[in-house]
Amino acid sequence: MNVPWFAAKIGIHPSQAERVMSRDLEKLGMLLRSPKVSAPGKIGLDGQNGVDKGNQEAFLRQSTADSSKPVNLHIRGQVGQDVELNARCRTSAQKYLEKEQLIQLHCFSCKPGVFAAWRKVFSQVYASISGMVARFNPRQKQGLREIPSDRLLLETDSPYLPIVGKENRPHFVGDVASLVAAHRGERTQDILAAANANCQSLFGL
Repeated sequence: MNVPWFAAKIGIHPSQAERVMSRDLEKLGMLLRSPKVSAPGKIGLDGQNGVDKGNQEAFLRQSTADSSKPVNLHIRGQVGQDVELNARCRTSAQKYLEKEQLIQLHCFSCKPGVFAAWRKVFSQVYASISGMVARFNPRQKQGLREIPSDRLLLETDSPYLPIVGKENRPHFVGDVASLVAAHRGERTQDILAAANANCQSLFGL
């Protein structure tokens, strides 16, 4: 696809970690070398699919062997597991990623202190907020307010995670921005401007 402003992320979901074969990794590596691919993702740890976490961690390490591009991390658990899974993924990533590695935390929705814990060990980490923000509880809203403006990203995760009462589409990112702004006590246009600048810094767009 020859669209100047378009870039892709390429990866294999953690739920498929046990099925990955050497030829899959070879093809993934080939695709990641394309200048139109901005990052490996979505990869990480998923506690909702029953796949062994050790296999997921091994695949995560293999998927990020070339750390010259940002890494898009998917971290999702059962209710109450997110803090634990973030800690496990962070500990695993420290073993093979440099402190300056560019990282996007996909669909970030964690409680207070979690983003600070990531930033303590990875100085170039960003938190990406999706339509899940419409359903944040008070603790998640507090965690959202702890994210510095220069580390905040927006996404829709379309077609998944619709904002309440809406079919999800990429152009609903403005609605996500409005909700983020309301929870942080900021202006929507400032949230959008910060997220745009952060996206360009993270992905070199």
